[in-house]
Amino acid sequence: MTRLPDWPERLDRLVEDARHRTFAWGRFDCCLFAADAVSAVTGIDPAASLRGAYTDACTAARLLARMGGLDATAASIARHHGWPGVPPAFIGRGDVALVRLEEDRHALAVCLGAALVLPTQRGLAARDRTHALSGWRIG
Repeated sequence: MTRLPDWPERLDRLVEDARHRTFAWGRFDCCLFAADAVSAVTGIDPAASLRGAYTDACTAARLLARMGGLDATAASIARHHGWPGVPPAFIGRGDVALVRLEEDRHALAVCLGAALVLPTQRGLAARDRTHALSGWRIG
């Protein structure tokens, strides 16, 4: 799978459209935002089978638990699509990262270059790249 020729513009549009959206389980959460970014970059939706499968924190947690947790699920989807894992220092624009939010909470974020972005209750938030635990090269 390769990146679309106009992926930078598509990613910019996605980020601009999402900038002020508020977090909503099953509609605008870290997994679906990362999948939307991957779709903007490649044209492939890696979360197609997850859309509509959960609507709140409890159903999301149950789904992820059945799939082995967020870390394992993201790694499995990446392997399935042939996206190699990369160390945090080598995550590039349009790639997906697993970030630490708190001691025991992780989320998926999208690399925009100098920062990683993810959905929050107040729209997209930027995290420093030092919060990345791992990443995947998309396309």
